[in-house]
Amino acid sequence: MEYIILDDFEMDSLQEKVNKYIKDGYHPVGGLATTNQKDGFVEYLQAMIKE
Repeated sequence: MEYIILDDFEMDSLQEKVNKYIKDGYHPVGGLATTNQKDGFVEYLQAMIKE
């Protein structure tokens, strides 16, 4: 079982990464998470798993 966490500062870029990993056999785990950076930017995160 393999786990990865994808992150990006733009939602569209993260979606492209997620779609690439789905084609490689990964599945999203849970929903999309966000985190605020100290510099005020929001980072989007998506966990993925491959069984």
